[in-house]
Amino acid sequence: MRRWCGEIGPAARSLIKAEKTNTTLPKSNTHLKSYVNNFNLKNEQDSHVNVDAEARGASMASRVISTLLGAAFVSASGIAFAADMPVKAPYAPAPAPVYNWTGWYVGVNARASMGNANTNFNVAPMTVSGTSYGSTTPPFGFSDRTYPDGFIGGGQIGYNWQYSPLIVVGLEADFQGAVEKDNEYATSNFSFTLPAFATGGGGPPTTTSTGTVLTNYETKIDWFGTVRARLGYVWGNGNVLTYVTGGFAYGQVKINGASVTSGTQSILPFAISQTFSDSHTNTGWVLGYGTEGVIDFWGARNWTWKVETLYMDLGHLGATGAITGSGITEPCGPPCSATGGQVTTNTHFTDWILRGGLNYKFY
Repeated sequence: MRRWCGEIGPAARSLIKAEKTNTTLPKSNTHLKSYVNNFNLKNEQDSHVNVDAEARGASMASRVISTLLGAAFVSASGIAFAADMPVKAPYAPAPAPVYNWTGWYVGVNARASMGNANTNFNVAPMTVSGTSYGSTTPPFGFSDRTYPDGFIGGGQIGYNWQYSPLIVVGLEADFQGAVEKDNEYATSNFSFTLPAFATGGGGPPTTTSTGTVLTNYETKIDWFGTVRARLGYVWGNGNVLTYVTGGFAYGQVKINGASVTSGTQSILPFAISQTFSDSHTNTGWVLGYGTEGVIDFWGARNWTWKVETLYMDLGHLGATGAITGSGITEPCGPPCSATGGQVTTNTHFTDWILRGGLNYKFY
């Protein structure tokens, strides 16, 4: 804006007008002319000052605009640069260490066992004699089956070696107390037509012998143990082992019972009674498979659980009957008698085992 230094009078205004129209003023007005010249000079200076101020204002506005544009460019460049930079993955906790199966361990186990005892009974020839004639039966036999089952419990010790990240081999021995037993009543009938032999006054050429063998007996597995190799596959996150196993088995097996063979020879009744019993520590073999897994007790990974099933063969056990009584069961004088008929047994013991257990691994 222009600056005005004061008000001017009519004479001065006339002088300014004359200057603009190039009109000559009288000498008496010379002082007015000097005043007007000074006035015009001042206005020109003010005009230059105003122009300079406006220029400076424009320059400052330009600098402000440039600064803002520069800041916007830098900001946009930073955003683009940040978009091009790779994004840093969020922090992930360190993975848990892979379990190492190598080492010694001990443990306990319990559950049930379901045995199978197949017994063959063999009856020796029987001779029955009356007052006039007699006959002898041929040997005969029959078979029967029992299922000794019950609770088992025991412990194991073993060593594992982790051959590779996925393969584990090992050796394990265990010992089990068992309450496995079963009782059975077995009945077998017989009937023979036999040649007769004379014992006194003679008799028919043939005779018939019929009867029944009634046997009450019990089979038992009192205890057993195994020594087995294990071959396992590690899966999941390394904390689970599935394995097959097999090896040597041993155990105490028993059979005991009583047998009565009774019948008639023609019309002559007879009976033979006996008992039998045997107990032996048998050896055999065992095969099976199972799964074992690590238990994490607040970071302590010494404990593992396991479930396994085994099939065990403990071989055969035989028993021979001891005669406790025999004869004709109605009054008959000599030579009436009933002899022979001794029973022998042969029992094949097998066992199917299902058990769970806990192991403690030593590092």
